[in-house]
Amino acid sequence: MPFTQIAKSGNIRGIIFMVVGIFFMTSMDAVAKLLVEADYSVVQMLAIRGAVLLPLLLIWIGARGESHMIKTRQIGGHALRIAFGIFAPLLFFQSLKELPLADATVIFFISPFVMTALSVPLFKEKVGIHRWSAIFVGFAGVLFVLQPTSGLLKLEAFMVLAASLCYCGVMLTGRVLSQTETTFTIIFYSNLGLLVASGIASIFVWQPMPFMDLGLVVLMALLSLAGNICLVKSFALGEVGVITPFEYTALLWAVLLGYFVFGDFPALNVWIGVVVIAGSGLYMVYRENLRR
Repeated sequence: MPFTQIAKSGNIRGIIFMVVGIFFMTSMDAVAKLLVEADYSVVQMLAIRGAVLLPLLLIWIGARGESHMIKTRQIGGHALRIAFGIFAPLLFFQSLKELPLADATVIFFISPFVMTALSVPLFKEKVGIHRWSAIFVGFAGVLFVLQPTSGLLKLEAFMVLAASLCYCGVMLTGRVLSQTETTFTIIFYSNLGLLVASGIASIFVWQPMPFMDLGLVVLMALLSLAGNICLVKSFALGEVGVITPFEYTALLWAVLLGYFVFGDFPALNVWIGVVVIAGSGLYMVYRENLRR
């Protein structure tokens, strides 16, 4: 990637927003790990997070005087996206009770390869031999992290894989909905559905939370909101092919937060997996730039 392409002012600002946004999102995962390790139910955490985010969205749209943006004719599409959106954080956060943050984050990065592979049957996109090769190498990197022949493969690792697949579902259904729906409409119904579903489920597992722990859940919501705002701003300012590789800073933040907050340091197989997965993903971005 030419340096002159990166050095454009819009790209530089886009990269900064991307790096900061990814840091916020990884920090949210670290806070979630603290809470699940304290034996709080994930659905309770999601319900409180939704109760914080949804009013903020309503205040924002009310201030803009654009309440018509809530209207939709794609209830079925939103319902499918909500279902994926419930299980993605539910499974990922629950896996953090046993898995180190860095390990879970590395495994979760199988999603770009899955989405690229699914774009062929779903959207009739053309994926050449170079990108197919990168997909297979990326899968190999995930398998290296999982070490399925070691006998130490945990249920939580499968939960991360399932969460990653659900995340792919969120992204792909969002892509379909974006053809007729605004970004705000998609985000609004995702949060509304998540709040309703997690709120009902949390009735059966609810436990009182000290003010400090409740504050951590609110912090999760604010980190999620700030992270998403930064990511949207990043894509608005920079070129996709330039800023997308910086999503892989999540691996760096996960290692640092895992070490300084939880005292976890990745094993050698995880480091090798990081190199293989990140390298494969960056190569896919490179090939996409060439194709364009």
